[in-house]
Amino acid sequence: MRYSQAFIFTQKESGKDIESVSHDLTIRAGLAYQVAAGHYDFLPLGTKVLRKIEEIIREEINKTGAQEILMPIMQPATLWQESQRWEVYGEEMFKLKSRTKREFCLGPTHEELIVDLARAHVKSYKDLPFTLYQFGTKFRDEKRPRGGLLRSKEFVMKDAYSFDMTEEGLNESYEKMREAYLQILKRVGVTAIPTIAHTGEMGGSFSEEFMAPSPAGEDKFVIGKGGKARKLEDITEEIDDKEIQVGIEICHIFKLGTRYSMTMDLTYMNQDGNHHPIIMGCYGIGVSRMIPTIIEQHQDNKGIVWPSEISPFDAVVIPIRYDKQSVRDSTDKVYSELLRGGFDVLLDDRVISPGAKFKDNDLLGIPYKLIIGERGLKNSTVELEHRNDGRKEIIALNNIVKEFAKRK
Repeated sequence: MRYSQAFIFTQKESGKDIESVSHDLTIRAGLAYQVAAGHYDFLPLGTKVLRKIEEIIREEINKTGAQEILMPIMQPATLWQESQRWEVYGEEMFKLKSRTKREFCLGPTHEELIVDLARAHVKSYKDLPFTLYQFGTKFRDEKRPRGGLLRSKEFVMKDAYSFDMTEEGLNESYEKMREAYLQILKRVGVTAIPTIAHTGEMGGSFSEEFMAPSPAGEDKFVIGKGGKARKLEDITEEIDDKEIQVGIEICHIFKLGTRYSMTMDLTYMNQDGNHHPIIMGCYGIGVSRMIPTIIEQHQDNKGIVWPSEISPFDAVVIPIRYDKQSVRDSTDKVYSELLRGGFDVLLDDRVISPGAKFKDNDLLGIPYKLIIGERGLKNSTVELEHRNDGRKEIIALNNIVKEFAKRK
């Protein structure tokens, strides 16, 4: 992609009502644009990062044997009334009526729909166990959206649901998904701590939130003796303020048990011909929230520092004096060779000062800059600069794809 043709608009300042570093950088780097309070357009750079995060999640969740589906955003009130959550969920639920006066909501979560799907198809023990998951937009009418993508009124989430015959089966499904989540967080570069938490209105017997330490977070937690973390609100004993950490809830997993099976008549027939409630688990990841969480943990005073696996581009090629034919020819050749080598590269072909290019690209946070200038070309070399630590290397022009691949 050539910068001159890309829909990339950086800003020197992000404007008013900025509440966190990630909020500031999300706007200034042109990842997202605020349409209204709590509602954002994802721009091309933000969309590329979002899709890469989704693909990492998909790869790791598929390894557990889970199968991907897609459910409607609009959900009939009758299902929520059946689960006894229509009135309980509160003012965060967006409710609406069709032209026939039938009541619906914009899904804040999908337990009711997944149970309705399962009970329509599962008849006997032979149909169990299984896990289904989806990527989709959720809607919650937050009283006070904050932090840009950290807490918005509509957001992208990956939610998964496991269905088992026994508690032992649920525990196995839960641990399998928990391990997948830890691997996902490792791949996207997020440090997060599993923290025992209340199940809340979701119900169930046990849950854990994965807390990413950050001053932008809203949740307080404490890591106790033995390394187990708990939410501060659940701790009764006296705690030293130095032990309290602040974090962003990036994932939440639940052992739902029979909470929804009992209220919505989700059962299976065992080998003796008797009916039993199916035992469920629920596993959520805030996909769009992952973007500001990563930024909170990967940034400096120049801008974002993307982990390589989720960066919008593998590298940016920056020519010094692209208006000179020799520089242009060499730059275009390097750019074409990298594209043919399978690398996703941004070519900053704008006719602006080198300083302005460096400043913009530091803000964007792409892992590598390949800097091409007349001085280096005299020696048939280019400069490779690492965004994470500023380290610079000189690499041969005629072997650039191979050399770059070693460092990627």
